[in-house]
Amino acid sequence: MSRKLTYDTWLFGAAMLIVVVGIVMIYSASAIIATQRFGAGSPYYFMTKQLVWLGAGALAMFLLMHLDSSLLAERRLIYLALVVVVIGLTAALFQSPINGTHRWIVTPWFHLQPSEFAKPVLIVFVASYLARREDRINELTVTLLPLLCVVILVSGLIVLGRDFGTASLLIVVCAAMVFAAGLSWRLIGLFGAAFIPAAIALVFGAAYRRDRLFAFLNPEADPLGKGFQALQSLIALGTGGFHGLGLGNGRQKLFFLPEPHTDFIFSIIGEELGFIGAALLLALFGFLAWRGLRIAQRSNNRFAFYAALGLTLMIVMQALINMSVALCLLPTKGISLPLVSYGGSSLIASLVAIGILLNLSQQTN
Repeated sequence: MSRKLTYDTWLFGAAMLIVVVGIVMIYSASAIIATQRFGAGSPYYFMTKQLVWLGAGALAMFLLMHLDSSLLAERRLIYLALVVVVIGLTAALFQSPINGTHRWIVTPWFHLQPSEFAKPVLIVFVASYLARREDRINELTVTLLPLLCVVILVSGLIVLGRDFGTASLLIVVCAAMVFAAGLSWRLIGLFGAAFIPAAIALVFGAAYRRDRLFAFLNPEADPLGKGFQALQSLIALGTGGFHGLGLGNGRQKLFFLPEPHTDFIFSIIGEELGFIGAALLLALFGFLAWRGLRIAQRSNNRFAFYAALGLTLMIVMQALINMSVALCLLPTKGISLPLVSYGGSSLIASLVAIGILLNLSQQTN
């Protein structure tokens, strides 16, 4: 008798609990801003939009959960998705800048951020590629250079849109997947020697990236300018203490901390829910990481192993980077807190990743 396929309910539950926390905190962090921007009758504006995107993301997640697992590894579908992502990233470069960046495709109905969808698509592509060529992983010209060209193409387009943080995250996750495939230490040293100077050149090659680095090193030097976000974030987290000020009682969202419902929502969580709330959210992401890596470990084919590994790292590393920025452990990156921060593209892309993980969890041994 064949085994009945069931998805990982623990992973699903953890992801949905994080989403619920996000919805609640988006309302708490944005109600005053929404009222100021859109009128006294609009305190639910940002929460309502997030719920609409949650519906779209949930639909995509459930479709991917129940998709035939063989279609996830279908090369033609993966290549098609990759081409669409590259076209989207290129189109974003020709859009009018928003906050000095070219990350969005603007339509009359919504703003679409192609770099968010590039993350799960590129990771699935790399998983498919490695599953087919892992036995030749240490052949530079046959295996590594073609893969490197695709990763550089996608991450390069993201950098051109002035999103260095997302590009760096993608490169690190893809590098971890290649390392898991058995890359030799000699080639690791070779690529490290090439990429470290390139990364340093990129950081210092643009004024805004240099400014972010110097503001991170010494935010007090410009407390009302480049160091403003970092200092206000620390004030929020410090004010929260161990127990927090209470849900809805935060003060930094009152036009002190810029855009508290997006990149710095973790600061508001720390202020209102305290160390306890922040630690519980971190624990949820840790639990999600365990379930995702468990899926990779128990996978019954190499594509599922690499896809589960890459998607889990994508979500968890992005969360850690966002939290580290809020704690001033890293320079400001403009990276959202997955499943929590306000933003349709980020939420839908994260739920797409969760949907694929849940699909793969049904194929574990």
